[in-house]
Amino acid sequence: MSIDNTKDLPPFTILLVDDDRDVLAANARYLRLQDIQVIVAESSDVALNRLQSERIDAIVTDLKMPGRSGLEFAAQARVTQPLVPIVFFSGFATVSDVVAAMRLGAVDFLEKPVEPQEMLTTLKALRDRYDGAINSQQLQFDHGEENIPFRYRVLAYEKLLIENSLNQHDGHVASVINALRINRRTLNDKMRRLGIARQTHE
Repeated sequence: MSIDNTKDLPPFTILLVDDDRDVLAANARYLRLQDIQVIVAESSDVALNRLQSERIDAIVTDLKMPGRSGLEFAAQARVTQPLVPIVFFSGFATVSDVVAAMRLGAVDFLEKPVEPQEMLTTLKALRDRYDGAINSQQLQFDHGEENIPFRYRVLAYEKLLIENSLNQHDGHVASVINALRINRRTLNDKMRRLGIARQTHE
């Protein structure tokens, strides 16, 4: 007889950060109904305090917030939680935002207004430790094409950035790490998720 050990596991807990309290409450309520444990924070300062006192499996944060931005918050969060997955959501992200988020190890971007079901799908993938490569047909990058989801345009840019850096440095991973200023673990994870073939140079 098999024993189900999942009952002994702690609940999957996320830290949800958004300065819009109405949206924050609505998303938290929806996720809790789907068996996601949610700790809310209406600012980066509150979120950093939550990280000090709570066990967090993933962070979902707005990119643009008054005071300390989502990127600044994520950089601070990385000091105490260097491996926690971070999902950003934003109505508009510049190329520099995408690069900065990638360096911080962002695992996904969601477009505002965020559909609760889309957020749930992303979080379930993290909970289940989904490691499948992203469909290359979805990785189209065209600023003028509104039919292509924002998250795939961001992922496509990440793929382009990494591939160009690999080509520029003749496949030397150490040089790519220095050029993009990300750690080896983050680079390896993104190459796997984006379906980028590893070259033999180190």
